[in-house]
Amino acid sequence: MNGRIRGLAIGAVLGIAMTSLSITLPAHAEAAKQGGSLPAAGRKALERTLSKALDALPAPGKAFHEDRASRSREIAPGTSAWAVATKAPAEARAVRVYEGKIGTEAGDDAEVVGLEIRVYLNLERALPEPLGSEGGGLETFTHDGLPGMRASLAGVAPGRLALPLTPEQEANSLTVVRLHVGAAEIEPYLLEIAQGRRPVRTPWDSTPALTPSEVRTIVVEFHGPRGEVDRLVKATQAAPLRALLTP
Repeated sequence: MNGRIRGLAIGAVLGIAMTSLSITLPAHAEAAKQGGSLPAAGRKALERTLSKALDALPAPGKAFHEDRASRSREIAPGTSAWAVATKAPAEARAVRVYEGKIGTEAGDDAEVVGLEIRVYLNLERALPEPLGSEGGGLETFTHDGLPGMRASLAGVAPGRLALPLTPEQEANSLTVVRLHVGAAEIEPYLLEIAQGRRPVRTPWDSTPALTPSEVRTIVVEFHGPRGEVDRLVKATQAAPLRALLTP
């Protein structure tokens, strides 16, 4: 397949996966309709935390260049009955989008692929279903004490391959990895989330937030070619992320 066409195909797959992941986000439009709002001070505090979390993450390799026009940031109060009843802190996310060329030669026919680095505050992320179904099995692991999960669209999993892949194809297979950050006492809860389960209760059911800008959990997500995603995960340090949690 021509490299340019393959690049477009990968971009289309990324778009489908991104759409499938975003449908689990809170209904921000519904929150606005209901008049939900956040104090300006709380919003600014969450914006600062999002920026600090992104700055604490490793930078993509030189082959990737950021598309600053595609940066996004969303901050909104929780809209679920649980969030309202327990005075849960606000939910926030930020995304940085990168584009790069992969292949043996970065010429005109090289594949153009996307890479996204996403940060979610107070938003647990469950198994990305489309990636999980195509990839065959969810791989869970621990990195620097953080529960993690990995799914690959190409079916790359320990001891299992959907199709015979060359080393280059494996390195370029679309992959999503999530790292879950939280206080030590809630690690069992985060581990269940990282393994694709949905616990009925949370550790904060009886602990209202003192301010809407509290940060109880952070989820870091890398979404792109497996080789680059795995490199970013290995370079991620837990300590600066844990330091952003509300004591």
